[in-house]
Amino acid sequence: MSHPADPAAPRLTTADVLSASARVGRFGALLGLGVSVVGQALVAALGSAPELGVQPGAVHRVVGAVFTACLFGGGLFAASCLALGVLRPRRATMGRAGWFVVAFGALAVIFHLLGLALRLLMGSALTRSGLEFFWNGASHIGAALWERYLLHVAGLLLATALVAALIRRGVRWAYRGGARHVSSAELVGHVALVGGGLLLVGGPVPEAFGRGVGATSPELAFFASMASDHARGGGEGLVRSPLAASVLEGPEQSGGGAWREIAEGVGRRPNVVIIMLEAVSTAHLGYLGYDRPATPNLDRIAEQSLRMTRAYSTATHSNYAQMAVLSSLFPRRGRALDMYHRLDYPRVLLHDLGHGLGYRTATISSQDETWQGMIRFQKTETPTHYFHAADHDGERIDIGTEMVVPDHLTAARAARFLEDASGPVTLYVNLQATHFPYAVPKGWPKRFTPDEPKHIFNYVSWHPDDLPAIHNKYDNALAYVDDAVGVIHDALARTGRLDDTILVITSDHGEMFSEHGVVTHGRTLHEGEARVPLLVHFPAALEPGDDATPVSTLDVLPTVVELLELPPHPALQGESFAHARDGAPRNAAVFLNIQGWTHLEAVVCHPHKLVLDPGTHRAQLFDLAADPGEMRDLSRERPAVARALRETLEAQMEAQDAYHASSELKQTRYAPRLLPCPAEAAAR
Repeated sequence: MSHPADPAAPRLTTADVLSASARVGRFGALLGLGVSVVGQALVAALGSAPELGVQPGAVHRVVGAVFTACLFGGGLFAASCLALGVLRPRRATMGRAGWFVVAFGALAVIFHLLGLALRLLMGSALTRSGLEFFWNGASHIGAALWERYLLHVAGLLLATALVAALIRRGVRWAYRGGARHVSSAELVGHVALVGGGLLLVGGPVPEAFGRGVGATSPELAFFASMASDHARGGGEGLVRSPLAASVLEGPEQSGGGAWREIAEGVGRRPNVVIIMLEAVSTAHLGYLGYDRPATPNLDRIAEQSLRMTRAYSTATHSNYAQMAVLSSLFPRRGRALDMYHRLDYPRVLLHDLGHGLGYRTATISSQDETWQGMIRFQKTETPTHYFHAADHDGERIDIGTEMVVPDHLTAARAARFLEDASGPVTLYVNLQATHFPYAVPKGWPKRFTPDEPKHIFNYVSWHPDDLPAIHNKYDNALAYVDDAVGVIHDALARTGRLDDTILVITSDHGEMFSEHGVVTHGRTLHEGEARVPLLVHFPAALEPGDDATPVSTLDVLPTVVELLELPPHPALQGESFAHARDGAPRNAAVFLNIQGWTHLEAVVCHPHKLVLDPGTHRAQLFDLAADPGEMRDLSRERPAVARALRETLEAQMEAQDAYHASSELKQTRYAPRLLPCPAEAAAR
């Protein structure tokens, strides 16, 4: 209970402020220790999908608990000093100063519990990019939380309220203690707690401890991601690595004009249709060995197509992966999530290429293209027919983060465009029903039953007993999407365009079904998420068959350009795979990068794949030929390979960051070229 201050009493002295705040700091340290121990116990009891297969050891757990205790203690001490020092009340009571400390403590608790929830539900650390991903999609994600994760949100708020009540009692206790002498040692200790926390924001976390301790302390994991961002920073277009410097300066932008002059003299104009599927697992496709008849149309098309059986997405979240296909630009433009607010660099998308060559162009998408700012990237100065979920007034399907157009309606709209258009066309179609929760329109026939999970079934967590039903549910959605693909394919045949169309079918990323303890996508760069189907049907120039050459979806647009019998466009970072089976030289590395819920980078130089966490500098090396499930880290057994791949990966990311930090380069040059695989990567 607060007591009214005597109006005649003097204001608190500095000694009084330090005395009361020191008690608050000691209480905060005990609170932080308790919060950490309880959180770690929950993770141990309930389980957590490990990031990169790493689990914290006993020492990591102790250090994490001590760090959290110090952070809470130092934070509450600083908050109390600030509040009492600024307000200078006559007594330390639960007035404005006390409530300020409680509010600060409550925010710290929310932050900690949010990190704990991410660890429990997704096995992911709390990072700067993760917060930005949430914030930038807040309207979509907020609706999903309300609809599907209300109990989780309620539990988080209830836990915060309970801890905030405890903080209130602790602050009242601390402020009732009266003034006492604070020793120099105690004062130095509290100041060190505050200063240590601030230093973590600007200094890298030791590699040997970063991952393990980050798994036990959400705050340290977040600071590690911030420190990594600072460490990866470069000057205005400057790079430290000679390897990065070798690719930093892409072709001069004047080459784009020269390319157009050449292109205008080429008379051949086949149609170009790119069908983008959502979250399609290569393990669920009949032409790749799946034993269920879920994709008869895709299988039929595959029989007459070039099948790239080792194709990789550039990212495992859609806002990066899809835009990379449309532009052949690698989705890395800085050290944090790119929401396409800054578009001050040259980009040439499918409809830009087509319009300049006399094509009628269109984008027809089931997706809400405002998600994470994708529509901003797609809207160039080129006029084009554009339709997406925001333009649709009828029935929709709820995929959690957004309301999408039923794919059979999108396919029908695409078919009408093909039927109505005269002359050559470029068409980009985006289909969405295979996104979690794998919903199909009401009344649509389901081939695989039962398909309703009975236990936990959300974007980040499934009950193991439900896996058979979930596979059925996914296959029903995949069969529905396959029907839509068949509608578009049949429209091409019906209008006489099929044999004169470069038809590309791919997916933005794959999907996980509890492999490595992970479900859905956007959280790792494992093969289940990173590998995608990639078909190219163009009988005029391509023989049907399998090609196991490792390629990236960055290579789709350059392949289209080559099939148009045009020279490579200097704006495109990928390279054509049209004639890889004919022995055309290819030594390109395949790069991947995610900056969503977590931040990871990878490079594939078959058979090797290196995955790097820039927050802790930890890398894992896999031999995909001997270990396709990525269960064994070979980074210590093959240090030369790991070192060479890491240098290549870090140099490419450094070049990307430096290019997008340089106004001069973006005004005069196209994006950096992609580094080739190092010679050491061929060693086994």
